[in-house]
Amino acid sequence: MIRIEIKGIKGLQQALARFPQIAAKYLQAAGQEAARDIILPTVGLQKYPPATAANFPPTPYYIRGRGMQRAGVRKPAYNDGKSERYGTQWTVECYRDTATKIGNRASYAIYLAGEKQAQKMGEKGWRKLAEVATEKVPQIKVVFQAWINKLLRDSGLKK
Repeated sequence: MIRIEIKGIKGLQQALARFPQIAAKYLQAAGQEAARDIILPTVGLQKYPPATAANFPPTPYYIRGRGMQRAGVRKPAYNDGKSERYGTQWTVECYRDTATKIGNRASYAIYLAGEKQAQKMGEKGWRKLAEVATEKVPQIKVVFQAWINKLLRDSGLKK
């Protein structure tokens, strides 16, 4: 988990006590933007790393978005169709307390992007979500600052 702390947030929250829903809305938008535009597009998360020998013949090999291609013994070669489409399974949830949660619905996501990432997956270019988020903190701060500035302008607290 990565935590972005906004210095002066208590003062901002007090000043915006008249507009708590607007403040939450803007900070949630900042979390959404940081997740969708900065963290997730990183190669090795939502964007797959380059294919390896495991993605090409001979069988068995994995076809991204389709599943494992297997050789047929008594029947022609076939694909098991068990891909969970990892790249399209990312979720971003924002909560009332302005926390943002990034996740992936694929059953094996924890072994690609989670703390239980298999060593071989890291070697193949898959990235841990927490490491990417930590790496991107400077860019995330810029997004939050822009949304806070917009919030202050829109609420009339700053010109």
